Amino acid sequence: MTRTFAQALSGGRLLTAAAILFQLLQPLRAVAQPPATSLTVREERGVYTLVARFTVDQPPSVALAVLTDYEQIPRFMPGVRSSVVRERGAGWAVVEQDAESRWLMFSKRIHLVLQIEEQSNALIFRDRCRATFARYDGAWRLSTEDGYTVVTYELIAEPSFDVPGSILKRILRRDSGRMIVSLQREIAARAASGTAALRSLGVAADNGSAACYLARRTR
Repeated sequence: MTRTFAQALSGGRLLTAAAILFQLLQPLRAVAQPPATSLTVREERGVYTLVARFTVDQPPSVALAVLTDYEQIPRFMPGVRSSVVRERGAGWAVVEQDAESRWLMFSKRIHLVLQIEEQSNALIFRDRCRATFARYDGAWRLSTEDGYTVVTYELIAEPSFDVPGSILKRILRRDSGRMIVSLQREIAARAASGTAALRSLGVAADNGSAACYLARRTR
């Protein structure tokens, strides 16, 4: 049975165990290199497939807290003008987003209404309004490797507007690269703010305890 994001955060013991395991893996970093960042964009018959993979030092719970902070996305995600939660339930959300992308003389406003399934280690999404794309669905997936958190982003997009394939591939590649950098910075900043908050309360802070603190704040 698939566990929801809320269920994953509700068990303090599970979070504590995950934090301890994460800390035990830290010494491995002295010899292990972080997995390389990768980004590929393919096009076939007007359908674009994008897969991006990058790492962060912080635990998966911090990364997931950032990815599900939907209404704060315009603050740290390039090109996103608005992001509003329209509906929400246990393990799911509907988020309306407006964005804009530019490339030389090309400019396009993007409107999405994302139906999001929230799992303990993944977010599965699809656009249900089809105002800009005939198909727009994908996923964020989290895993750990050599003590690092690996974030994988998958997207399948079929635009309903006319644009040369070579231009759209460049836009997708450029925007995804910017997105990766922005997320890495935001995840690191969230973890640092959680650590600072714990220290102000007189609590010994590390990555794991900061992750638990941030998780509680997102409930």
